[in-house]
Amino acid sequence: MTAIANTTSITEEPTAAQAEWAVIADAAPALAATARRYLDQISLSLRASSVVVADGMLRQFAGYLIAEHPDVSSFGEVGRAVIEGYRRSLAARRTATGTLLAANTIRQRLGMLRTFFDRIIEWDWPDAPARTPIFSTDLPVVDDPLPKFLDDAEAARLLRAAAEQDPVTRLVIELLAHTGLRVGELCDLEDDAVVSIGGSWWLRVPVGKLHNDRYVPLLPPLVDQLAAFAAAHPNNVTGRLLTKDGTPLNRHRVTRMLNRVAKAAGLGHVNPHRLRHTLMLLCVVKGRSWGCAAGSVEAGQG
Repeated sequence: MTAIANTTSITEEPTAAQAEWAVIADAAPALAATARRYLDQISLSLRASSVVVADGMLRQFAGYLIAEHPDVSSFGEVGRAVIEGYRRSLAARRTATGTLLAANTIRQRLGMLRTFFDRIIEWDWPDAPARTPIFSTDLPVVDDPLPKFLDDAEAARLLRAAAEQDPVTRLVIELLAHTGLRVGELCDLEDDAVVSIGGSWWLRVPVGKLHNDRYVPLLPPLVDQLAAFAAAHPNNVTGRLLTKDGTPLNRHRVTRMLNRVAKAAGLGHVNPHRLRHTLMLLCVVKGRSWGCAAGSVEAGQG
């Protein structure tokens, strides 16, 4: 009887997002209901990660409405004055480290909010305003700098430092450097991603940013490293090609690995996308290979 009582008394703690939505629902039920309906709809066509970002944007905007415009009880009542105030609040908002929000962050939030209004108007929802209160001119114009990359000497130092690391870290760095994979694609590689086609070895990359599957050529040393890794982890039950301590990788873990290796190489901070830009430069601009081949990187894609 005691065991049954203990089991039935256990309740799952709500996530921070769920707790925040509960507060919003108490203060403005119409806002919460429309936001929930919208998130349910986009979850049918967008990736889970995109829905999570939209969820955060709507929570933040609904919180702003409750705090600064308590008279606005539904999205249909949002007008230009509200949006102008919201833009000012974003411009003055500080991050956890005390810095102002980047222009790209503000542009993303306003752009997603504009899409939200466009969609609920197009869907003819009762809680939609007569017209979208956010215009394209409301989105900050951001700089478009050239992508950062490593030069030949820096790339060589990074790979030398990676060779001194544990097998997983070395494999992660070399795959990023020689395939041009995005960090999310690397983490999502399935355990049967290495395939042989026409006598050559390829890496099958799952549907990603471009919504398409593709194959990336693998250098022989990478094939050997991947085989050795698989042999050392015969009981992999995660379904992922790469794991660390028995758990799948994520973008934060990969970034920490790369930063540790870059620091050892004396390069300072290097994010995973810089390796992609480096490979693109060598393949497209210099017309030579650093372990790349046709089709390994989509020209013109970030």
